Amino acid sequence: MATLAGTNTGARIPDIEGRERRFFMGMAVLLALTVLTGFGLFIVVGISSFGAPWWVHVHGMTFMSWIALYLTQNWLVLRGNITAHRKLGRIGGLLAIWMVFVGMVLTPVTLAVHRSPPFFTPPQFLALDWVNIAVFAALIASGIALRRQTDWHRRLMLCATIAVIAPALGRILVLAGHMSPWNNAFALLGYIGIAMVADMRIRGRVHPAYFVGAAAILAMGFAIQVLSTFLPLVSYAGGLVGG
Repeated sequence: MATLAGTNTGARIPDIEGRERRFFMGMAVLLALTVLTGFGLFIVVGISSFGAPWWVHVHGMTFMSWIALYLTQNWLVLRGNITAHRKLGRIGGLLAIWMVFVGMVLTPVTLAVHRSPPFFTPPQFLALDWVNIAVFAALIASGIALRRQTDWHRRLMLCATIAVIAPALGRILVLAGHMSPWNNAFALLGYIGIAMVADMRIRGRVHPAYFVGAAAILAMGFAIQVLSTFLPLVSYAGGLVGG
């Protein structure tokens, strides 16, 4: 049986595919646990509560739905149910569009009603959320465009999901006393680093999609820093909070 082209291993194609599917399923579980830990800890220490306004729950449920979808999609691939995976993917595309809309609209609303976290300035909070959802959207769009190239598709979707857990990971960093846009970006890069190591072990090389994802996350950290002091955005954020 032929080996997979472009690899430096002697593993057979089914062996490589099976190992990759198990890895991506494991990453989906890891990301879900990160999200549950980040938001769960904020509830435990009393920073967040279930008594928030309805639109806060809409925001939370929307983004949690993506994590649930990502878990389901990887489970379907692991089980070999590619037909169901592709059908559900159409719903995933619509959910991604809804997530971008929710993120762009509800972040200013959060500032306007003075519900933004006290450890961020208004322009920082606005930049954090808007840049994060923009990076997610770009990676998702790329992943969908390359859906017929499975190697690129699965890795770009992973990178997009890593990017979108930034708020949850940021909560963990806040409680640890190390939250900053750059620290958040570097922590996210740790997940991509895990994926790169897995590629080396499974395929014998790192797929270029991970370098795209890493560059996007680094660009996210840089953009947040710049936009946080960008005068038009600072003025807009100040107007939202009445300052």
